[in-house]
Formats: sequence, C-alpha cells, structure tokens
Amino acid sequence: MADNSLKKGRYTKYSNKIGLFSNSKGSFIKNDTEVVLNFPFKDTVLEAGMSKEDKGREERFLQIDIDSKDIDTLEEPKVLTDFRYVDKDGERSLTASSDISFFDEDGELKQNLLIKGNNLLALYTLKSRLTGKVKLIYIDPPYNTGNDGFRYNDSFNHSGWLTFMKNRLEVAKELLSDDGSIWISIDDNEVHYLKVLCDEVYGSSNFIIQAVVKRGSATGHKAINPTPVQVCDYVIAYAKDKSKWDYKPVYQKRGYDKAYSQFIENIDDDFQQWQFIPLKIAEGKYGFDKEKSIEKYAKQIIRFAQPDYKNVGKDVQNAIDVSKADGSKVYRINREGYSDMYFWKGNRILFYKDKLREIDGELTTAELVTNLWTDMNYQGIAKEGGVTLLRGKKPEAQIKRMLEMTTSENDIVLDFCLGSGTTSAVAHKMGRRWIGIEQMDYIEDLTKKRLVNVVNGDQTGVSKAVGWQGGGSFVYFELKKYNQEYIDRIMEATSLKELEDIYVEMRNNAFLKFWFDRSHFEKDEDFRQLDLDGRKEALADVLDENQLYLNYADMDDTRHKVTADEKALTDKFYGTNEN
Repeated sequence: MADNSLKKGRYTKYSNKIGLFSNSKGSFIKNDTEVVLNFPFKDTVLEAGMSKEDKGREERFLQIDIDSKDIDTLEEPKVLTDFRYVDKDGERSLTASSDISFFDEDGELKQNLLIKGNNLLALYTLKSRLTGKVKLIYIDPPYNTGNDGFRYNDSFNHSGWLTFMKNRLEVAKELLSDDGSIWISIDDNEVHYLKVLCDEVYGSSNFIIQAVVKRGSATGHKAINPTPVQVCDYVIAYAKDKSKWDYKPVYQKRGYDKAYSQFIENIDDDFQQWQFIPLKIAEGKYGFDKEKSIEKYAKQIIRFAQPDYKNVGKDVQNAIDVSKADGSKVYRINREGYSDMYFWKGNRILFYKDKLREIDGELTTAELVTNLWTDMNYQGIAKEGGVTLLRGKKPEAQIKRMLEMTTSENDIVLDFCLGSGTTSAVAHKMGRRWIGIEQMDYIEDLTKKRLVNVVNGDQTGVSKAVGWQGGGSFVYFELKKYNQEYIDRIMEATSLKELEDIYVEMRNNAFLKFWFDRSHFEKDEDFRQLDLDGRKEALADVLDENQLYLNYADMDDTRHKVTADEKALTDKFYGTNEN
C-alpha cells in the first residue's frame, strides 16, 4: 500500500534492517565498535497459514507483524478440541465422561501429547502445566533458505526469521527444567544469526555444542556444482543452566584402530614379565582375525603411546623415567578408583579392551561422540516410520543420539516443529514422555499415522537398536480455531473472486484489527492492483492475531458454540476443576 494503511506498526527507525548496531552513536558497526543485535519488529508471528499438501503447493508461512501494544490475549491459554486417544486397540474420541487424566496428583504429565495448532500459541498453552518440566527440546525449524514460502521482502529475510525464532525460543526456555537443554537443527543460511540469538536468549555461558552433521556427499549432480558443495547441517545446543545440565557420554561405532598393532602373548603372567610381539605375527601364530575376534583378544591387543611428559603428574613422570632406565620389565601405577597404568621403555601401554563399548546390543570398537557427526545415514530415511516425507526428515538415529546424551527414561521431550514426527517416534520407542506440536494439515495423514505405527510396533529406524516391540499410547487434540479458519481459507483460495467472498464473511463475522478502516480498505486502489498472493497477505493482515484461536477465557461465551465435551476436557487439561 502506498500509504501503508494496512501495515501500521511495522516500521521502525532501523529501516527494516537487521544488523549490528551501536547504541552510543546511533549507527551500525561500520561506524562504531560498540555493537548489539537489533530486531526491526516489536514482535512477529509467522502464522503458518499454509496450503494443504494435496493442493500441490509448498509450505507457506505468512508473516504478520504485531505492535507490542496490540498484544493482550495472544499468550493466553486456548480452548482445546477434537480430543482423541490412541493405543494398540485403535483410536477413539474422548468425551466428558471419558476416564482420562492428563496429569497425576503431583502435576506430572501422564499422557504423551500430539497437538495441532500454531506452535507459538501452543507453547503458551502448555505453560500453565509444564513450566520447568521439559528435559529436552529439539526442533528442526524452517531453514529460511529463500525457497520455503516466507512471505516478506528480501530486506526482511533475516529479521523476520529471527523474530519468528526469538518468540518461540523465549517461551521454550520457560518450559525447560533447570537441568534441561534445547537442540536446534539448522543449515548455513541462518546458523550464525541463530547462534547470536541463542546467546542472547539462553546466555553464551550455557552454550553446549555446535555439531556438524554430514547428510550427503559430493556425488551425482552435486559433483558438477560450480562452487564447493554443501553437504552438512548443524545442530546448536544450549543448556538452560549449564552448571546443572547432566551430560551423559555417548559413544559411536568406528572401524578397527590400526594403531593397535602389538600383542601380549602371556597376558595371564605377572605383568612385569609380559612379552610383546607384532599383532600380525600373533594372528598367524594363534589363528585368529583381529576384527572378527576382537572381543576375545581385546585385552591382549595393545599399542604403545608416548605421554606428554611436561603435562603429566609426578607419578607418571617417575614411571616414564624408571621404565626408560630399565626396559627389561613393565612398570605399573596403581590408581584408586581408576584403571591401573602400565609403562614399558618410557611408553604407556594402551589396551584395546578400553576402546570397546556396547552399542545397540553389540560390543564394538567405539569412540566418544564429538561435535563432528559423520555417521548419520540419511539414505533411505524417507520411509522411516512407515510414512514418506521427501524433504526435511531427520534420521531416527540422530534423534536417538541427542536423547541418549541428555535424557533418561520417563523424561519429557518436546518438539514444536514436529513435521513427520521423528522426535516423538524415537522418544516413544526409548521410553520418554513426549509432546509434539505441528500445524500443517499433514499431521493427520503423516505425523499421527507414523505415531500410530510406532504404537503398533513399527520396526524401522532405531526400533531394533532399542528393542522396540510396540505399546504405549498418546492423546491428540487441537487448538480450537477462530480467525485461523479464515487464514486457512485465504491461503487455500485459488481466485480473486474466492478472496472477495471470504472478505465479505470476514467483514461480518471475524475479529479484525482495531485500526482496520473498512471504508478506506474497500476503496483502496492499491489493494486492487495486487496479485493473488499480495491480496492474500493483505487480507490476512487485517485479522486480529489475538483471536486466531479461541481463548480459554471466552470458552463460556455462547456465541462461540463450545461443546460440553470441549469444555470438560479443556478444563481437565488445565486442571481448572481439580481440588
């Protein structure tokens, strides 16, 4: 609009630019060295009023900017609807008379939850019962690649996406337990901006890791790329309070370590009399293959390592010196509470048995997982869980790794960008409680279907590794829509005539923004010049974001036609009628 009549509250002194800004000089970093990260919008909700997959269109995110003075009921809990319970016996609707409890007497979550609705509003809906109770949050948010349908000018690219993330990360932090953490998948487009944002929200001192995840190779069509091929994603992780975060070391499989090339023939004799021969000779002499017989011979297969003399303790320095002076025997240091250390001719003896770990039921050569994840197999994951999602899916093994590092059985795991349901599927198989939030219409035919498959014993992904045989249950429900119904219809419209009919209904029945001037809008020639997508954005922009979903406080208003079952189950979820 030429006069910005439909965009009130959008513009600031920063000219809609994201950047490093100096408060002291009122200029960007090129003019000063004192900098802070600034956001151009007071608040932003990317409504995700998306088209249905069966329309053959990509995901659409519609940007709606909200002035802080306009935010009053946005964060309030919402009315809940369409409650369904799923277990091995199938799916059944819940009613007011259903014998179900969402929380126990101590306020602890009893049910796994699959929620359909705007994820920001769903997060606020969870606050009343789950603040400080979630052990792990993992999300795979939109990557802001420029191809994902975000509806804003290029100048808003980083700022709009960052504000979208900021709003959700802030409330997510409140849901985390003091010993909890959040893990976020991202790629090159926003990884550095996201790191700065998370430093602000969670504190730089609570940074855990930025893992590099290999998801492909420079093969096929990629091999002829005129620039270096991007084959990695990243996972950024922050603790709510790193001093309280409980890290659990995780190991990954690896091939045989060729540095271990020596063999102790007489391992059962006194250690001072040990005799060493090359491993190759031992394999021929005793008729074994080191890789196939590693479990049996691991205590005899060794390597010699030179300690860093200047950076070891006096006892180790003494053992090095003594063993160098007399190479006829092995020397030992007894360490209370730790493994003994052995030295020969100034070298420390390292045993292959110490490299073995049981991973997924198999004793194998292993090493500690670092920030380089090259062992995630992305091949064939499209059909994991018995559902197909061609883009954006993460391997179940990747989620399993994060859960092993950060959670224990019965901890709560939350994913508010659930997609195909990978996080909830893995959490279910590993005995964690879980909450998944998704707004896309594919939640019914994709996400929920996958979780039904899990309950029924799905054997793809990590099932065999964790011994999954099926079982458990979950509850599905939705945030009850109001203005969101119009958002959905606007985004699905295929003609200008259809949009005009929707506007007539909006004008008569919807909650519109307080500043909306009907007479001005209907005469605005600039609006008439917009194409279909432009009109969609303009129409959606006049809807009151505070009324996208029905607020719990308005549940008893007869105009909204909330059913007795919806009221009873909503009250039960929030604990309104609990003594």
